[in-house]
Amino acid sequence: MNITGAARGLGRELATRFGKLGAKVACVDIDEMGNYETAQIIKDSGGVAISYKCDVSKKEQIKDLHKKVRADLGPVDILINNAGIVWGHLYIDPAKDQFITDQVNVNLMAHIWMKREILPSMLERNHGHIVAMSSMSSMAGVANISTYTLTKWGINGMMECLHNELKRFNTDVKTTTILPYFVETNPKVTSFLDIRLPEIPTHVAGSQMMKGILEEQRIFSVPGHMLTMTGIIRLLPDNLQMLFNNIVRVNILGEPGDELILNKYKR
Repeated sequence: MNITGAARGLGRELATRFGKLGAKVACVDIDEMGNYETAQIIKDSGGVAISYKCDVSKKEQIKDLHKKVRADLGPVDILINNAGIVWGHLYIDPAKDQFITDQVNVNLMAHIWMKREILPSMLERNHGHIVAMSSMSSMAGVANISTYTLTKWGINGMMECLHNELKRFNTDVKTTTILPYFVETNPKVTSFLDIRLPEIPTHVAGSQMMKGILEEQRIFSVPGHMLTMTGIIRLLPDNLQMLFNNIVRVNILGEPGDELILNKYKR
């Protein structure tokens, strides 16, 4: 199996869980040290894992990665596209142009390039499972994470299209899209959150994700009830949506300097 963003957080959690199940794990991340540690944790537990440094936003690096993984571990049966830049910005902040480009390239384009590289080999073997890490933010427009949300909405649509295209091939290749709520993976991100529902511990989220992946669920949220609940809320009139959104409020606090930009445009 191949998992991106394996150096920490959910990537490490899922990689180590699959390692315990006996999977040969290709740990992929641009963070060489953290990625090596994840692979070592798996090996120390008796599993098989290799660390690969890769910038998943670069097509050529992905091609090289796939060649190495196939040579070292064999064909990729499970691809988990988990790598992402989990951060936000004020929509109109002119200083964020490069950040926007980087976030779209890593959070969205990397999914496209990775699937286009590995999917043909799955189709040839009529076997494989592609998993995409989306977010519950793809079901709501939360202020200060517009680009992040854009990428997650894009993932949902892309995976829906892929699922429908695969039907035409009459193949056993499966797809799964996971929409997690906020997970305790990064203290820096946590410090910018003002939420009424608590973050989900990484091990709890990992357990629920493994269950959904192994059951080959096409799309699910973590926790499981949130996707249905949010879908129902979105069918309500705007005033009622606002009422429910206030109950489960999520505020992404701004960075230093955001207040100056806000005051410039406030009326």
